[in-house]
Amino acid sequence: MKKILLVNNACFEINKIREQNALFLNAAKQLKCKLEIKSNIDVYNDLLNEKPLHYDAVLFYDKDIMLAQKLEKLGLKVFNSSKSIEICDNKAKTQICLEKNNIPTPKTFIIPLVFFYNKKYYVNYVDNLVKNLGLPIIAKEWYGSWGEQVYLLKTKNDIYELIEKKHGKELLFQEYIKECTGKDIRINVINKQAVASMKRINYDDFRANLSNGGSMEQYRPTKNELDLAINAAKCVGCDFCGVDILQSNRGPLVCEVNSNAHLINIHKCSGVNVAELILEFVLCK
Repeated sequence: MKKILLVNNACFEINKIREQNALFLNAAKQLKCKLEIKSNIDVYNDLLNEKPLHYDAVLFYDKDIMLAQKLEKLGLKVFNSSKSIEICDNKAKTQICLEKNNIPTPKTFIIPLVFFYNKKYYVNYVDNLVKNLGLPIIAKEWYGSWGEQVYLLKTKNDIYELIEKKHGKELLFQEYIKECTGKDIRINVINKQAVASMKRINYDDFRANLSNGGSMEQYRPTKNELDLAINAAKCVGCDFCGVDILQSNRGPLVCEVNSNAHLINIHKCSGVNVAELILEFVLCK
């Protein structure tokens, strides 16, 4: 019987994670494998105590990239790889990767790196930013989940205030696409195949995330949307992921790629047990 390790982050003791763990445990029972669930701290403690890690594969549902790299160095097969998690966890790296592979995205600029904040450094940059992207404008911190650390900025002063608040570091700016306000589609991809999808709608927020009060409905993607999601997953190197797509007037655009996309809502909406499909894929590798 194959033995799989599922790694979660220690701080996420929430219902969303418990429900997802239950999906994976039930899937393991159906697939006749043994699934052991540990937090990243539990795994670090195993390493500190020199406890042998005898697993056929690691399902890494965390963003502790250093731990993923450590497990890979020990010869364990880790899904997703530390490299793909690192790209997806950093929105700037994701953007660069997508652009490099000609994946259409909203027009995006990354903030110049300076070592301490002074407004005078940014005057020309902000002027050109507004000239190229217009107002309002979307700002994102490089690291964040569930729609958090994403801002809708309506004036130049809003831009300066955010840059000052973040000390001029780790931000990117994207064009605001009015027709996509509070709407996107999520497509789950496994092994270069789209397996489930849903539309997310939020009438009270510019972000479509369900954690911000959005709703979900069944959705059948177009061929262009399916191809885009598969190509986005391929270029960031994910074996499985959730790709968020904006349906703009100029065609579908990739908004984000989530290497650790949570699976409860897509299961409830589409009826597809993505957890079982992921575990089935991992067992075959």
